[in-house]
Amino acid sequence: MRFVHAADFHLGKPFGNYDEDTRAALKAARLNVLRATGELAESRCADFVVIAGDTFDAEAPPSRLVKRALDVMASFPGVTWVWMPGNHDSLAGVDLWERLERDKPANVILATSADVIEIGQDVAILPAPPSVKAPGYDLTEWMGTADTGSRIRIGLAHGGVTDFGSEDGGLATIPPDRAEKSDLDYLALGDWHGQMRIGARAWYAGAPEAEGFKGHNAAGVLLVEIDARGNAPRVEQVALGQYQWLRIETEFFPGNDPVNILEEALPVTGRDYALVRFVGTGRLGLSELASLREACDKAEDEFHFFEANLMKVGVEQTVDDLNLIAQAGALRVAAESIFAATSIEGRTEEDAQTAQMALSHLFHLAQEVTQ
Repeated sequence: MRFVHAADFHLGKPFGNYDEDTRAALKAARLNVLRATGELAESRCADFVVIAGDTFDAEAPPSRLVKRALDVMASFPGVTWVWMPGNHDSLAGVDLWERLERDKPANVILATSADVIEIGQDVAILPAPPSVKAPGYDLTEWMGTADTGSRIRIGLAHGGVTDFGSEDGGLATIPPDRAEKSDLDYLALGDWHGQMRIGARAWYAGAPEAEGFKGHNAAGVLLVEIDARGNAPRVEQVALGQYQWLRIETEFFPGNDPVNILEEALPVTGRDYALVRFVGTGRLGLSELASLREACDKAEDEFHFFEANLMKVGVEQTVDDLNLIAQAGALRVAAESIFAATSIEGRTEEDAQTAQMALSHLFHLAQEVTQ
């Protein structure tokens, strides 16, 4: 028996901190990866797909988005989708789940109650759907007493787990040994956005499309195979995400070409589908820092999204650098005054960084004038 374990599509996630084009592309990618999940199930002859919550990012998603999600699932008539609420799209969104029940295609099963769902002759799915965003108790406890006969037992849950013996997880957490406690062959979890193995029989599927710079494992779904009741599952991690989110931190030193160092740190291929948050550290001379800033400005056009933070790059000023701003006069006096303020002695690091940025800007303006 083979099935796809997915979760946390978060369709409709707003991505409010990004420009309009980036927001639109990231939203479209989340619907595309739902389609890619169906294609995977179809191509690998999976018996069904389980979605362990948070298909939508909110309990009241746009009507058009709901229809598009249903249309995607309907376009794979040979694939059965078992769809459970999560904390973002919990059963508190009554209008949403009533509409899904009314409009869902024949190949979609809504796991909206703590009742056994039988798939074919050999599989029983035991869902633990969140009734509200934070139910306040362990919704998976009922699985231990569920009568499923000789069927393969697959638990379906959404929420966090704690370590063995931990007492600080709260009542809403899922025991990490729930699969063993409830005699499950597999526990399909959602909520954590990185793929993670909890035990021999429990996994988080992670988000199928990445959504931030947290450094999770490759975004995707899990392909799970179980030969028979009681046999250990075989889990294959399948990457499906279209976009890469990369946080890159690089240290710079005076005398080395910062532009070359930047290029070596950035990915060479796949730039159209890469979102990069670049953080510079270390120290550079004024002219070197100006070259780095210019290279970062050019990189914005090379990537789908590029953001550079050079606040931690200290400025190592030299007399030659100040001469490039002005050798005498009021401008030279201003440059020397700002230069003195870049020292952290007697001032905060933030004030020193502000002075460094001001001196870099003054240097850049002076170079534009001379050109």
